[in-house]
Amino acid sequence: MGRWRHPRLFGMFLLTLLAGSAALAGPASREAPAAAKPSPILVSYSFDDGKTDTGPDTFSVFRNARGNVQLSNAFRASGYQSVEIRDVAGDGDFPELQGYFPERRDGWLVIHFALLVIDPQEELNIALAGPGWFNLNENGISFWLSTRDGDLLHTTDSIPKRLLRLKPFTWYGIDADYDVVRGRYNLEIYEEGIEKPAVSLKDVPNAGAHPGSAVSMFSFIGDKGEDRSNVVYYVDDLVLATDRAIALPPFVAPGRRRFLADAQPSSPERPEAPLAVRLERQGDEAFRKRDLREAQRLYEESLKTSKEKAALLLKLSDVAFLLGDLASEKALREKIFGSLDPR
Repeated sequence: MGRWRHPRLFGMFLLTLLAGSAALAGPASREAPAAAKPSPILVSYSFDDGKTDTGPDTFSVFRNARGNVQLSNAFRASGYQSVEIRDVAGDGDFPELQGYFPERRDGWLVIHFALLVIDPQEELNIALAGPGWFNLNENGISFWLSTRDGDLLHTTDSIPKRLLRLKPFTWYGIDADYDVVRGRYNLEIYEEGIEKPAVSLKDVPNAGAHPGSAVSMFSFIGDKGEDRSNVVYYVDDLVLATDRAIALPPFVAPGRRRFLADAQPSSPERPEAPLAVRLERQGDEAFRKRDLREAQRLYEESLKTSKEKAALLLKLSDVAFLLGDLASEKALREKIFGSLDPR
């Protein structure tokens, strides 16, 4: 269990992802009533709104050696960005997104986020823990998801148990309601494009079977210390709240609700621009009109001479997705991220 870094070390490795406001909510107004209820939202990151500054009251980013944690528009459950976590086997270190929120010792903790894994055979670990740090002791890990041999697992009563078989390049919506005092949670997992939950569990013991274990931090990493994981995965729409009635971000088909050409409109076409750039802009215009075949033709022409091939491949994959050609979408994305097929 020693793979996770101790939160006291965060100041040695902070790395800001973007400039912007770090506060999730500003200080209370002097005119506000003294009895005003605090917001039920403890953490809310869409990764699109500039609220991505690191700090002791938000989160830390650890990306030493060859692994990485960064914002990405390659895959997104909503908006136009998510967080990519990439581990590299044998590099002697590991990437981590470690976040903090006010300690909870009673009431409910509502957990929501979207998850996409490139190769489910690679190991990842996602956990919520308290002041006892990332172990299965009291005030340690309360909620723990991991992968093993392509399956998504949760650890309950100290035992890892299978939840479902993960599909590559597929968004999953994770929703858990955790009763802190009782140390038990309800869990639902949704696969993109499917309305009914793929997993629905009720009244499950927490990871270490310790009722009343406090929670105050979350962590997204690769493996736990073996330094053998080459996982690449994406996290989006992370929300932690104290009210079960809170309105959570919707997770509906098709999962990718915005596309690159929609999210990042190109500037007006300039006659002096290179041909590849002009063709791409024309393709963006056709895509926004949902003239998909014309967009595809223009992107493919642009790709022949463009220096920005990754963006064009992603746009072509969006076209393939909307055309229902999922095999081509997968092949186009694998040109950027590598193939999952056996060699």
